[in-house]
Formats: sequence, C-alpha cells, structure tokens
Amino acid sequence: MNKTFKKLASVGLVIAMAVISACGNGGNNANNTANAPAASNAPAEGVVYENGLPKDEKITLKVGFFVGGYGREWFDHAVENFTAKYPNVSFDITASADMKTILSTKISANDDKEMFDLFNTTPAGGIVSLAQAGKLEPMDDIWDMKLPDAPDKTVKDLTLPGMYESTTLINGKRYEFAASSSFGGLFFNKKLFDEHGWNQNPKTWDEFKQLLADIKADGIAPITFPGMHPNYVDWAFGAAKLFELADMNGHADQYIENYKTFTLPQNKSTEVIEHWNRIYELGQLGYFAEGLPALSHTQSQMQVIQKEAAMVSTGSHVENEMKEATPADFDWGFMIVPFRESTDQKLWVRSGTTNFNYIWANKPELNKKWAKEFIVELMTLDNQQYIAEKAGALPMRSDLTEDAARTVNLSSSTQAVLKYITENDARAYKASRSVSISDPNFAQATKLMDENTIKFVLGQQDPMPILEEAEKLLTKALEAQK
Repeated sequence: MNKTFKKLASVGLVIAMAVISACGNGGNNANNTANAPAASNAPAEGVVYENGLPKDEKITLKVGFFVGGYGREWFDHAVENFTAKYPNVSFDITASADMKTILSTKISANDDKEMFDLFNTTPAGGIVSLAQAGKLEPMDDIWDMKLPDAPDKTVKDLTLPGMYESTTLINGKRYEFAASSSFGGLFFNKKLFDEHGWNQNPKTWDEFKQLLADIKADGIAPITFPGMHPNYVDWAFGAAKLFELADMNGHADQYIENYKTFTLPQNKSTEVIEHWNRIYELGQLGYFAEGLPALSHTQSQMQVIQKEAAMVSTGSHVENEMKEATPADFDWGFMIVPFRESTDQKLWVRSGTTNFNYIWANKPELNKKWAKEFIVELMTLDNQQYIAEKAGALPMRSDLTEDAARTVNLSSSTQAVLKYITENDARAYKASRSVSISDPNFAQATKLMDENTIKFVLGQQDPMPILEEAEKLLTKALEAQK
C-alpha cells in the first residue's frame, strides 16, 4: 500500500468515526432516521428556563396599569425582579389613573396588536361580555401552577381561603386572577376610639347601633364616605351584607347564585329590602356625616384623620392612599358592619382582588404564557411582602398572613384587617355577576339606584318606592335580553 493510499484511508476512517459518533450522540445526520426522536417544536435543552419557556426569544409584554390607592412602586419592584430573572422579557407599561377609559378606547378600536397583553382593572361595562366574546384568556390553569419559591405547592394550595371561590365564574371558566386582595368595611382612628372608650368590635346589629349612638353623643359624626361616589357606601354596606342576611335566612348559596345570574327578585328580594331599610334607619338617626354629597374619597378619609368623623366606609388601600396626610403615630382600626342578630350567625365581609386580573386572548401564545408566569411571580413571598408593606395591600399568600414575623411589618390597616377577620372568623366573599345585560332599561335601573343612594343614607328617601321602580326596569331589561 503506497503512502498516498494510506493517507486517504486514514482520512476516511476519521470521517467514518465522526459520523458514528454523531449518530451515537443523537446527531442530526439526515440518513439517521431509524432511531431519531419525533420532530418537536420545543426549544433544545439548555435554552429553556425551569418553567419550560425559551431563553432565546425576546418578549415584550404590553401592560395597562391602573394607578390607584396602591400606587405603582410595588409593581416596579416586581418587574425589576422578574426581568433580572428572565432577561429576555421586557415590559412596555402604560400607567394611568384613568385606565378604564384607555381600555375602553382600545377595545372599541378592535386592534389586537395595539391592545395590552395584560391589565389590572376592568374596562367600563365589566368583563362578562368580553369573556363571552372570547376576548379574555381563561385563567383556570394559573391556580394549578407551582409557586417559584414553594415548588411543592400550587398557587391554589397557598392562597387565602375563599379567594378561589370568589373569582368570577363565566360559562364555567375563570377569567381573572389577582396577586393581592382587599377588604372593605369601616376604617377608624384607633387612638380616638381608645380615648372615648368606644366599642371597637361590635358583634351584632344592636351593638353596632349602640356604638353609633355613643359616637354621636360625643359630638362626632359616626360614619362618612365620599358622597360624590355613592357606591363607596358598598365598601362597608354592600353585597356582603346581602349575603349575610341570606345566610341568616338559611339560603345563602341560592341567594348568591340568584345574585350572579340576575334571577328575580333582585331589588325587591327580602334581603335587599331589609338592607336598605337598615341603612335608611341609620340615616334618619343622623349617623352619617353632614355634607356627605360634596365629599371626595380623600376628603372623607381626612375627616377621620382630623377627628371630624369616627369611621369611613372604604377599602384596605386607605393607609397607603392617605400616607402623606397621616401623622406618624396614627393607627388605623377596622371593623365590619354586623348585620347579624347574634354571634351564632356568620359575619360576612367584602373581599376584593386587585393587581393584574386580565390577559387579552388574541395575543401570541408565548406572550400569554409569559404573562401568566409574571402573575405567578407576583405570588412569591418577596413580592407579597413588598406590596403589603409598601402599598398596604392584603397579601394572598396564606403562609404569609399566618407568619407573625412577617405580619409585624405590615401597615396598621392591613394588620387591623387580618386581626379582625381572624378573631371574628369572618367569611370573605367577592360579589360578582356572571351575566351581562345590555338593554337600556338596566342602565336606567342602575342610575335610579345611584341617584337615590345618598338620599337613603341621609334618611331623606324611603327606599321602597325606588326599589319597586328599579325592579320594574330590571324586569323589562331581562325580558328584552331573552
């Protein structure tokens, strides 16, 4: 064998060995199809994160962020942490206190490309019709996702009791998710209550009325709220009290189902009539602040800080919203309005969900997956602790609220809410409707109630004639809807 032939043979052997090696290591030789795995669109191993999403695809999430009582510092903190962990993901944020209008404008434009990937407030008109039209992404799968800092637990496992059940259910699916909660009731100046020796935890309706009488006798308005926005009375006296009355009457589950679906009677149900008659009674006794119709939400909350009123009907965002105007030694207290007649009956409290509720359905699948990952990231203890401490939001993680070492650093309003709910075993529930009504008669019924709410509260209008008229309008709307 001459030298040239030996050299060629040697080269051929090297090439052959390389081919064999490539085949043995799963190489992509076109002829090696017998044992090759099925074709897959999944990213190659090593270019995905632990969550299975690709590292090498840049994603920008368009966010519509409502700037409310919680501010946005907590959100910026979460985004900073998330983008450090996933550097291929960035955020294009539009932040506004008027996000409802911005959302409605974008929805009307019907341009999916310009629409937000995710947003944290409902547009005007609510979400039912959007969900039914396929515009919103179902969120059911988020509840079964593993928590980044508790990988042996799902989101549902460590969410506060009642929050999953309170999520709006539309056609059997859940279209919202929130990483923090809120509670409504009466917030008060704890030191003022201490000074006067007023009852900070009335257990029954009679005890509550006695408290209001004691406060009025001391020359202070018992209750205030922003009359410019009549529905603020609902934070303390809203649908949760209807459910409490229904529970007292032995049919809470059926009542809640009727409430969700607008099953008649609504405005003329036993519970609604009793509810408004009780509020009307308080108004006739002069238990609401004078000048109520002209008050904004900050003005009414200032009345409590300045000791002009004892309690304000609002939500657990109050401390963060009023932090610039509140003395350093001010402590917020909290109570629920008890409609129950005895302590054997259940107390119901208005709960809510806030911060990143909705994902737009007509977006790329990868965008929606990353949006869900971000929402789950908001459930980590770090982010939960941050929003609780910095913004006064109530955390959704049950293991945080049960940890005394963590709750000691929360705002006074948050601590007051958690303490009250625990001590009174209150039933948290978020009221929601699962049916959308577009007939103009429904809008007229809603307007009629809004226009008369302050009159009920001030004892100036007997509720019954208004409830009867509102029921007639709602009945027409429901008949037209069929």
